[in-house]
Amino acid sequence: MQQKVAATHYDARISKLRLPEQDSLKNEAERCSADPAALTAIGRAVGQQVRITRTDDAHFVAIYTVSEANPDQPPRANVVRTGQAGRERLGTDTELGATIAARVLDAPPLPNEPPGVRFFELAEDGADDTYFVAIAPHGGLIEPHTDEQAAATAAEVRTSGFAASLWSCKGFGDSIKGASDRFHITSDDLHPASFPLLGSLLSRRFSYGVAFHGFAQQAGEADIYIGGAASWRLKRAVQRALNRLRLPLQVKISTGDDKPKFQGFSAENVINRLAASGIQLEQSAKARDHHQAIARAVATVFASPWQWLMHLLTSFFR
Repeated sequence: MQQKVAATHYDARISKLRLPEQDSLKNEAERCSADPAALTAIGRAVGQQVRITRTDDAHFVAIYTVSEANPDQPPRANVVRTGQAGRERLGTDTELGATIAARVLDAPPLPNEPPGVRFFELAEDGADDTYFVAIAPHGGLIEPHTDEQAAATAAEVRTSGFAASLWSCKGFGDSIKGASDRFHITSDDLHPASFPLLGSLLSRRFSYGVAFHGFAQQAGEADIYIGGAASWRLKRAVQRALNRLRLPLQVKISTGDDKPKFQGFSAENVINRLAASGIQLEQSAKARDHHQAIARAVATVFASPWQWLMHLLTSFFR
């Protein structure tokens, strides 16, 4: 008997939110709601990511997290709901027809091939090693230079004789929509079902990890924020390493008084899911002008016999 091939996409109507039930999605550009049965039919579920493409203009394509089920009763399988910011991610503030696809990632470009409009992940996995991982969830032109930093940090740690794994997700846009508008997904939302190389790394727990991020700096904000669930001692070590560069940058360890995006304390944050001691490094554009120097400085903290010894001791008692 021939096996039935599962669907990979379905046609839908991108509709306005049902208010007040969906107030939490009003200002969310990268989140939507959908019918759970329609998601199941393409191998997806609430909490995972989907790719949405406009029916009338395939130039408008973007990635969304399905953060909740539609409130519709009876259910409407062909409806996906977003706020105005979510529809503007597809180039309009009106309701529209679209295709909902399970596969969110493109194939990486070939060597010397221009990326075009593309969203893909890369990984260098140190097999069963669990010492250190460097990541850049928003690489390419989503948050420029962060993927270069993750790769440079992992390489420096390995060159110093210590194991290191690497994961980055890269996005590239065009004049119609930039990379961040199309492909930015909040770190807390990244789901391994949608990012299989990330899922492979999430199958084990690293001792240490650093996530490189970028932000648009506003008046009164520091240039670099050191967040994550790692200890204050480890954050101070990273801060000291960065300050030793003597760059014209203010480096701050995040506290609960800072904006949530600078904190990275949540257990759902991808670096905290990957590593017991995760560092989230948020950097302004000015800081990322020094991306290679910052990467080398961060690497010195983890290319350390002391950190390696702590890893061995911790691993022994797990």
